[in-house]
Amino acid sequence: MDNGNGAPMRISRCLVERERRKHMKSLFTKLSSLLPIQQTKMSVPEMVDQATEYVKELQGRLEQYKGTKVQLERTCEMRKRKRMIRPVLNVRDLGYNLEVNLITGLNVEFALSDFINILQEEGADILSATCHHAGDKAIYTILCQAIYPRIGIETSSVHERLKSLIC
Repeated sequence: MDNGNGAPMRISRCLVERERRKHMKSLFTKLSSLLPIQQTKMSVPEMVDQATEYVKELQGRLEQYKGTKVQLERTCEMRKRKRMIRPVLNVRDLGYNLEVNLITGLNVEFALSDFINILQEEGADILSATCHHAGDKAIYTILCQAIYPRIGIETSSVHERLKSLIC
């Protein structure tokens, strides 16, 4: 029955099995290197059990870290909202003079030149413009007088136009 062809086939199966065992050994070595350091040698079933427990532990940590991340993002967002200061605009009519006060947060961007342009368009001559920083606030003060004292400066119009720049 064995006409000489069985031996090469058996050798081929032995080689395939040997390669499979080498590959499995290589895979278990990689798995072992990924586990926390062990003091004693482990059998393959013990190693697989430990790997399973370790993966579950890592998944638990990951969920915990995700929760912490969400919590920190919420806290950060709340802090950002607290730091945002809504602009406060006050326009005082002082007879022929007009005083414009603006308080903003440092995170608000606007062009002071736009304020000055509006005041000039409304018939004001700029006497002084100052800016002070106090903590996380910027305080701008512009003092101006009417170019034509008889006409004066329409305070309500100035207030509305300036307000439209900051809102």
